[in-house]
Amino acid sequence: MIKEKPDFVIHCGDLFHQFKPTPGAVRIAIQIFEKFKQANIPFYVIRGNHDASKAQAQRFGGTILKLLEDLEYLHYVQDETIAINDHINFTGIGEYGKTTGDVIEEVMRNNPLDTSKFNILALHGYLQGQVSDSIFDISGYQLSSLGFNYIALGHYHKVWEEKESNIYCPGSTEHTSLNDWGKPDEDGFFRKSGCYSVKATLNQEQNTWSSKVKRKEFEVRPKGRFKFKIQEDLPLKDLIEKANSFVKKHEQEGAIVKFDFIGELPFGKQSLVNFTKLPAILESEALHIITNQEISNIVLGEAKAGLTSDEAIVDLLKSQGYKSAAINKWLDLANETVKILGQKTISSEEKEEIKSIYGLITEVSSNLSDAELKSYKKNPSEKPKKTKKKETSERREKLEPKNSTQSNLATYFEEGK
Repeated sequence: MIKEKPDFVIHCGDLFHQFKPTPGAVRIAIQIFEKFKQANIPFYVIRGNHDASKAQAQRFGGTILKLLEDLEYLHYVQDETIAINDHINFTGIGEYGKTTGDVIEEVMRNNPLDTSKFNILALHGYLQGQVSDSIFDISGYQLSSLGFNYIALGHYHKVWEEKESNIYCPGSTEHTSLNDWGKPDEDGFFRKSGCYSVKATLNQEQNTWSSKVKRKEFEVRPKGRFKFKIQEDLPLKDLIEKANSFVKKHEQEGAIVKFDFIGELPFGKQSLVNFTKLPAILESEALHIITNQEISNIVLGEAKAGLTSDEAIVDLLKSQGYKSAAINKWLDLANETVKILGQKTISSEEKEEIKSIYGLITEVSSNLSDAELKSYKKNPSEKPKKTKKKETSERREKLEPKNSTQSNLATYFEEGK
């Protein structure tokens, strides 16, 4: 923008992401505004809903925008018309939700247009048609009928143009939401944002204004969304290796990347896969990686008719090839979990613990033989016996505790309870 050497710059609100920006965010803002100040380029800003609501602005004696104006870094224009120079008037109106239309009418009554000048209107709010649930009660046609030569919009974080009405929304210079990312490049990364360069020309003979609007794009940090679909017939080891290679393929330094891992896994296997711990993610040079796991069970076959709920579970698990020992453990835990869930509302931590318990029981009990189960039933106070020391050693390795929950469970199984 500075290389463009404009007479001034207009920002349509949401300069900051929150009402009380962090000290780091304020410092960065000051560093940027200092560049405009040194280049002698005035910077005009209106209030966005993220900068502050009207109530917040009144309650706390002004916003961060007002503070930056006091420090002479910008001009904060709030529901008024000002003369930028001898030829250009600027009207700035902040965010008011569904009452924005009423505020526009009030500001216009108090500040009639001077048609001899080039008149600019900046708004922070949705137009009809931008989003499906918009509560903004004014259309592009109504705005254009107000007589402004150029209308600049904020609030909507994507590019939006109604050229016939002289309405332009440049979208965000940076993005705080996945929904705001635009069209990606061929490699799947979104890298460009933009602004508008407006040249106003006065026809002195007719005393009329015309304008030439050009969109200017610039590079931003790369952002990408990638979807990894799980193949249900792939062994877990191969699945993890394939997912790791997928992440490496889309590795990019300084990028913001979202990975969606979507699909189905065999019953009880979902808890054994944690895509957030993939080596490629842990070692990544990306600025930030978002992982989303949407993994469901492969649907089991239909149970026989006329069975109780417990019998149906047993029948379904048998059809999937589970051993009797595993089925009985699953059944006991399922019934106990139902009791727990019926007694209280569990926390997210407890939900994760229950999932890990199911996964561990599936992993451990599937290795128990029917003979061991029968031995346990006859002598419940004794441990299931193994004839070979080597097999006992292997069992201990499999029960190696990974955390406190699994440590307790390992003891539980070792004692034959």
